[in-house]
Amino acid sequence: MRSPSRPRSLWWCAAPLVLLSAALAGCGHPATREECDQLLAKSAEIELRGQNVSDPRMIAERTAAARATPKGVEFSGQCLGKRITAGALECVRKATTAEQFDHCL
Repeated sequence: MRSPSRPRSLWWCAAPLVLLSAALAGCGHPATREECDQLLAKSAEIELRGQNVSDPRMIAERTAAARATPKGVEFSGQCLGKRITAGALECVRKATTAEQFDHCL
């Protein structure tokens, strides 16, 4: 004969896992085109600065050109709609190296 408290104890053990799963599934939001553009721009800026290109106008021009390349279009397609958090975006904005950028995502 089962104790009436047995099902309740199983629920209390499973409840935190169910809540954690629900919370993780809701983390972040689908990346917008603007956010994907920001990620691409930051990645390009980091790469260009690594090549000793520091002129903001030159960085902007080369970033715009990179967006139009097949790799830029592919990046946007892969990025758009992927889950991203505000914390990850803030981390990317502060990144100054490729390693820091990668760590954010």
